[in-house]
Amino acid sequence: MNKLHIAATGLFLLLLTGCQTKGVSENQRFEASIRKEIPFRVDSMHWITGGDMATFQFSNQDYVTALPDVEINADGTVVVYSTLTPTRQSEEKIWRNVVVSRKNRRVVCIDRYMKNDRTHGYVYVLQSESKDFPTFGKYHWDVSDSHNIESTGMALNSLDKLAVKRLKGDDKYVAPASQDDYWALMFHADSLFANGLYAEAKQVYDLAFTEDRYILPSQLSTVACKMQDVGDDNAALKYLNHRVQMEKDFYENPSMCSFSQLKDTFELRQKALNYNLPLKEKLEWIFERDQYDRMIWSLTAQNHPEQTHRVDMLAARAWDTDSTNLIMVNEVLSESGFPRKSQVGEFAVLATWLVFQHSDLEHQKLFLPLLEEAARNGDIAPAYVAVLKDRIDIREGRPQKYGSQRDADGKLCPLLDASRVNEWRQEVGLPRIE
Repeated sequence: MNKLHIAATGLFLLLLTGCQTKGVSENQRFEASIRKEIPFRVDSMHWITGGDMATFQFSNQDYVTALPDVEINADGTVVVYSTLTPTRQSEEKIWRNVVVSRKNRRVVCIDRYMKNDRTHGYVYVLQSESKDFPTFGKYHWDVSDSHNIESTGMALNSLDKLAVKRLKGDDKYVAPASQDDYWALMFHADSLFANGLYAEAKQVYDLAFTEDRYILPSQLSTVACKMQDVGDDNAALKYLNHRVQMEKDFYENPSMCSFSQLKDTFELRQKALNYNLPLKEKLEWIFERDQYDRMIWSLTAQNHPEQTHRVDMLAARAWDTDSTNLIMVNEVLSESGFPRKSQVGEFAVLATWLVFQHSDLEHQKLFLPLLEEAARNGDIAPAYVAVLKDRIDIREGRPQKYGSQRDADGKLCPLLDASRVNEWRQEVGLPRIE
């Protein structure tokens, strides 16, 4: 199965990252400082509650080997971990690390769980009053002071029962730590919603949308519409607000907006950008449709290869979507030419490129000159031209220049010049091949 859709999404997310706001909120500063306290790498982390302890949930793509301070068993007993005979964590035990930060006047408790050979867990923060993080300073005494060790210990002990409860299955879903995780959550949430389980679907949508780097932005609008249709205006507004924060050029037609809280923002953005909204929304819908059908096929083939009939049906659906999308994009090109970034924004422009990435060779060759002109005009990054050129070269039996193509087994396709590939990649804005 071709894996270019992963590269396409990755390139899009790289561009999206460059569009984020420079302003940093107290919440963001607080989370960044907590990440520095954790004694191991965390792939995904998000704030889930407040109260006396700020709480974060985290997920990793693999197993974390860092040793714990204590081990908590399923019956609630706590044992100091022995470093003399270190063992691998099992799914029946919780690994806990406790970090005392005198500098930040706080204690950070990290509980780790194992599921499917991957680490996930929770971070609990006992934060004393602080000028740096006034919102989170719930304790009027210094929890990091050794004179208060007994009181701090009592606060930490209260987490033992919660840790065991979560061990026994109350944390059924975990935050996405990869693009595949995000899509798996979205597919599950959509299934729940289709079966009328709206509250359960909302919980899974919320979890899927915790990491901006994995989100396909138009899905925030899609889910907002679905929630509004079933009367959950609060959820709809939350998802639209999320997209407003995530994409600085996103807006809807102010005269058709159902939420007064967003009208001023939409009016300001409409005045500044004046996008062709019908075209923008059409291209975004094409992008979302392409990724949705392709990813559900890819994940099913990856996780359930024995379900050959279902995999074949999903493959056929993805190819049918490719054909329909190609017809729609060709209509756009015939009517108004290659979409300009000033007309529809970066995200929608990428939909045009993505459709031709998944088209036949002849359409790709016809499209390439248009894409090259778009890159010269600044409507699309040169990296996307490089990826399409590589794909055409590989399909025609030539070695690739930029090293963007891999075969069905994930191996790099033949290179034109391995000694210069990173130089060429740098010229078009692609990361190095290690």
